[in-house]
Amino acid sequence: MDAPLHLRYCRPDTPFFDAPAADPTATGYLDECPAPADGWQVTGNRDWTSLTPPDAELPAQGWKVHVSTVPDDASEALARTWDYCVGRGVPFKFLRSRDVLVQRSSKYGDRSASGKFITLYPRDEDELASVLDELGERLDGLRGPYILSDLRWGAGPLYVRYGGFKSITRRNDSGAVEYLITDPHGRLVEDRRGPSFRPPEWVTIPECLHPAIVERSEGRLTDFPYKVTRALHFSNGGGVYRATDTRTEREVLLREARPLAGLDGRGDDSLTRLERERWALSELAGVRGVPELLDYRRGNEHYFLVRDYVEGAPLSRECLRRNPLLRGDSSPEAVEEFTRWALHVLAQVTEAVREMHDRGVVFGDLHPGNVLVDESGTVTLIDFETATTTAQDAPQAIGAVGFTAPSGYIGAAVDRYALGVLRLAVFLPFGATLTWGLDKLDTVLELVRSTFPVGDGFENEVRVDLGPAPHEGPTILRPDPDAPARTGAPGPAERVQGLVDGVLRYADLTRDDRLYPGDAEQFFRPEGGVDLATGAAGVVWSLTRAGVQVPATHLDWLEAAADRVLGSPHPVAPGCYDGLSGIALSLAAAGRPDRVADLMARVDTTPVDDVGTGLHGGLAGIGLVHLALDRPDAAEALAAATAIGTVLAERTDTPRAPGQERPGLLRGATGAALFWLRLFERTADEDHLDRAEAALRADLRAFGWAQAGDDTEDVFARLPFLAHGVAGAGMVLHDLLRHRRPADLVAARDRVLEVVSSAFAVQAGLFNGAAGLLLALTHLDDPTDGDARVARLRAALERQVVDASGVPVMLGREALRLSTDLSTGSAGVVLACRGATLPFFGGTP
Repeated sequence: MDAPLHLRYCRPDTPFFDAPAADPTATGYLDECPAPADGWQVTGNRDWTSLTPPDAELPAQGWKVHVSTVPDDASEALARTWDYCVGRGVPFKFLRSRDVLVQRSSKYGDRSASGKFITLYPRDEDELASVLDELGERLDGLRGPYILSDLRWGAGPLYVRYGGFKSITRRNDSGAVEYLITDPHGRLVEDRRGPSFRPPEWVTIPECLHPAIVERSEGRLTDFPYKVTRALHFSNGGGVYRATDTRTEREVLLREARPLAGLDGRGDDSLTRLERERWALSELAGVRGVPELLDYRRGNEHYFLVRDYVEGAPLSRECLRRNPLLRGDSSPEAVEEFTRWALHVLAQVTEAVREMHDRGVVFGDLHPGNVLVDESGTVTLIDFETATTTAQDAPQAIGAVGFTAPSGYIGAAVDRYALGVLRLAVFLPFGATLTWGLDKLDTVLELVRSTFPVGDGFENEVRVDLGPAPHEGPTILRPDPDAPARTGAPGPAERVQGLVDGVLRYADLTRDDRLYPGDAEQFFRPEGGVDLATGAAGVVWSLTRAGVQVPATHLDWLEAAADRVLGSPHPVAPGCYDGLSGIALSLAAAGRPDRVADLMARVDTTPVDDVGTGLHGGLAGIGLVHLALDRPDAAEALAAATAIGTVLAERTDTPRAPGQERPGLLRGATGAALFWLRLFERTADEDHLDRAEAALRADLRAFGWAQAGDDTEDVFARLPFLAHGVAGAGMVLHDLLRHRRPADLVAARDRVLEVVSSAFAVQAGLFNGAAGLLLALTHLDDPTDGDARVARLRAALERQVVDASGVPVMLGREALRLSTDLSTGSAGVVLACRGATLPFFGGTP
């Protein structure tokens, strides 16, 4: 996942993902401004407030001006810009609230957009020159971070970029929305918003910008004795680079800081944190496991810390690579070997933390990503930007999910808490799960002790590190005083019914953007709260297929949401899991067919050039929906599916670049294989079956399976899950084998069953967790409820259940928040546990 992107939607006031700007108590900047002049139009959305003068005729694209700011200067910057724009009739927009500005300025914000607070739209180059000169003078002295995508104007907070004035969008191959402009030939091309100033090649730079271009050229790095050889990481606060000291040829690591950008929870910018790291490395000189500080200097407008380059991989990655459980190997020899390695690593980390505290330094951000391990098992700790002195007894400013100390932990106790979590996470990656309550700690501790020979003192070390009074769980979960008292652990049927109750309890009919809380992807696209994967359509489909009577008011909401999606002026995804066809499928399954024809008519008019090939959002999924819908005219549905098959065949016959699509059921060739298989079953055309087999073989090869049946145990075991792993491919392969049985594909299917039967799942979700494994196991082998494999997967699901005000709800992606959706949350778990299955695989509970 894009973890930083998901973190933006982890509001502290709710256990569910939610949009930061949706908080009704947030103060908007518009409230601070005078009433707009007569005739001015005020519009807005979740992020922006726009003001347009009467009779404004803007070009579709041109040179736009951005005003950069920091939160403390924003109100003053807006007041001065407002007066200027209203007085001269210049259209403009601004971020609607301080919350949105802070989020965009944060460490995990989009670095190409950081600092952009106000956007002005000059009508022509003459007005552009006037705006820059006149507004630049008015804003002189105000602060703002350097906007990476733009050209800086003077020394103030104004920046310029060529781009679209009017929103023209389309979806790329991955389903993401792209913004477009028109080239001189009338073709729509991407309006690139990268982290550097690069206007389109066919655009002429206005004469008024020539001084800024010269100044930019003269401001390039000089007298900088380090040559970057590789960029390692970027964030809104700067970059991390592997480099060579040109004077000595020594390999070094550069850490870059952008002043005023990358704000953390305390409001500190990246430069403040870089200077904090400089102090910490100086204090810790000579401590084993701490890299050597070599240099600290300014380069143009950014600052650079230079330290010794250390070979090694993050501990998080090494644990995933080495842990035998995650490779499907539970042999005593493999488990014992891994345990020795893990305890050796932990001993070094423990000693390094002890020496830091002896030197008066608190690390402040200990987690597996900040621990490097080389091939010999030697440990190095990195990233000291949140370090403080032990004398400060300061609370933690920022931290990794699961390793952030609870409220009340200060100073050295912050590191010790993280060390306690690390002791468990090295063996099993459940760090984020621990934040949801003491019962999770006991469960994970017992699982580690029963699986790995960690020794008798291990549990005591963990509990001592975590502190004398570990937290009871997040404050965003409040006990329900009216909830009935629990007596004993719930049985499987009771637990599933409880999950159904939780889904219905947390439905919110008053919201337009979503009905059921789910993954943060609900907020990435306009239809994200409605679609099959993360939205209401998926929950309604799952509950309906699992035999649950969905309330009529919920179905009314979904129908109304379908109308809103159909009425959207923006392009809407046509796909199965991400758009219109999946919504149609859900409404049809729930007995609400009135909107189905309109939805599918919109799908049929979507240009296929903007649609991929896969099941999730592409042609395969759309074709399967056509085949699955019980339309009055079955021949018309078959004709639509066949037409899609023609385009799909042309696409799949064209060679693709390696790695263009992920293998697997949702985005790989397996989805196309499922379409061809179902089309064969409808038509008996052997060509379709041939294409299904060829597509499956392509994905199996991508997963590492060779036609001769070479040893692929490690490859398959590392990719066991439903959406992007072998479980989904195995389900389609299982159905293909009903029609033909090549020996190598039979062997591949049997190997998938072995992997699914023994795979270790950290998450619960249907797409990438235990629920998907349970659903695949049911499809591949139809086990009885007493089957040990079923019991093991149910136990994995139980580890991810949280009591939310008296009802159980599943932890969602990376245990960051709770979720009730199909792909990551309770609805998908209910579907699997009730014996139902995914669309297009048939079968009912």
